[in-house]
Amino acid sequence: MKKALALLLSLTMALSLTGCGSGGNSETPAATTAAAAGSEDGGAAPETEAPGADLPAGTTLSDKKIEVGYNTSIDSLNCFRSNTGRNAPYLMNLFESLAVLSPESREMEPWAAKSWSTEDGGYTYTIEIWDNISDSEGNHITADDIVWYINTAKQKALMPNFGKIDSVTKTGDYTVEVKLSTNIVGAFEALLFDTKIISQKAFEASSDEFATKAVTTSAYTCTEFTPGNSIGFTRRDDYWQTDIDAIPECVRPLVKEINYHIITEASQLGIALETGTVQVGIDVDSTTGSQFVGNNQFIVNLTDGQQGWELFFSGAESRVVAEDQALRQAICYAIDEEGLITGLCAGYGTRMWDVCPPDRIGFLDKWKDEAYYEYDPDKAKELLEASGYNGETLTLLCSSTTFVSRCAQMIQNYLAAVGIKMEINSVDSALLTAIRLDGTQYDMFINTIGGTYLPDHWTIRYDPAAYETGDATSRHDYDLAELMYETWTTDGFTDENIDKVHNYIKESAIAYGMVNPQSFTIWRNDAGLVKEVRGGLTNYVIPSACQYQ
Repeated sequence: MKKALALLLSLTMALSLTGCGSGGNSETPAATTAAAAGSEDGGAAPETEAPGADLPAGTTLSDKKIEVGYNTSIDSLNCFRSNTGRNAPYLMNLFESLAVLSPESREMEPWAAKSWSTEDGGYTYTIEIWDNISDSEGNHITADDIVWYINTAKQKALMPNFGKIDSVTKTGDYTVEVKLSTNIVGAFEALLFDTKIISQKAFEASSDEFATKAVTTSAYTCTEFTPGNSIGFTRRDDYWQTDIDAIPECVRPLVKEINYHIITEASQLGIALETGTVQVGIDVDSTTGSQFVGNNQFIVNLTDGQQGWELFFSGAESRVVAEDQALRQAICYAIDEEGLITGLCAGYGTRMWDVCPPDRIGFLDKWKDEAYYEYDPDKAKELLEASGYNGETLTLLCSSTTFVSRCAQMIQNYLAAVGIKMEINSVDSALLTAIRLDGTQYDMFINTIGGTYLPDHWTIRYDPAAYETGDATSRHDYDLAELMYETWTTDGFTDENIDKVHNYIKESAIAYGMVNPQSFTIWRNDAGLVKEVRGGLTNYVIPSACQYQ
């Protein structure tokens, strides 16, 4: 691993990314760009100019067509979605939101919204939208559509964020008033992003609720969609926002056509890059991505992980782990974090000191100096002996993607080494979405959770009032809920209160942060990249907003 890292450092040069996803904020890991321009045998790299050195004077729409490889699919174009796949870059082309997060400033930038304000400390907001928004079929968007969308999303209860809304009311043709039941930190910001700009008329006219054809206000029309395989977009000639510079840089439609190839097998994504089937691979598995370092036909951009991978334990009373803290702790001690970094990430990753990665707003740096289930098989065996475990076979639920399947296999081996039997239930994305909130389906669940603030993550996973079954694992832990609720307000979002939640989750071992892989974005040189732009809820590259030769 050290040799690989040394090679990477010898071949790279730093690039300070600009735009919606650049680093530079102390709360967010800065993006590190590796312009991997060395020779295959590790010889001296020729001098190359990093993308972004000479930028166009202004924003320019191009006729560029880009083929993108990505590893996560959606099974429907329906705008009312769960949090699964919420961060996929193609969703930025499919739907517009009221606002989008700038990882650079860590603030929301207006998109379909012109402005918003509050006068009561974050319980009530007035939102104004642009008055000229229309979708691809010419439907004009008004405040009625925003009210309809938010109320429908609240009723469908697919996203916990909408459960925090007391009411939404039209106050003018293009203004709405939103009342929240809590002024939890980050709740309104999440609402701004998760509210998609959709015409009620168009949605209700759809025979399948946009499952196969979505009518949206996006600058792009979805021209091709095959679930689990591909999704393609072509820029509209009649996009409502004629002043492209008036919207955030990370959502500007600079590319004429963009096609996403869903390639879940990491090695196949690597082959697609090598053969030119795709010109850019997003979130490439580190084992595959590391093979491109030093190849002068590619630019390899490496950024710190945005979400991390966590192990969540079932809270359903019928499962062995639910009431057995010693067993859960034994499992945490049995897993070798450094082994996961080496075996899963080829060394391109970091450990986690909490269930949430360090880029979350509210993460305390002091946690990095505190003990967090360092690998200790002897301690694991000791706790196992003190637990109520009687040799039962535990079930681990996970997705069937390459990285997660390998992770599950490594966990299985680590647990076997201390005397714990485990079977793996690896399922496709559709089934995973259907059963992931049902704690009776598993003892452990490998997942990665989005969010911007720590409370975003906590409410998605641990709020016993979030779902019909309790929290996202069917647990009803009201002691934890009380601690979480203390952090929800602006006044309560303090280091002391945050630390209490962190320590409770750590000590009770209801969840465990395992590994935070670094993210590889790999560009073919013939893509002609001039400026890479990142953004959204994560620091993923947004190919449609990048600039090319």
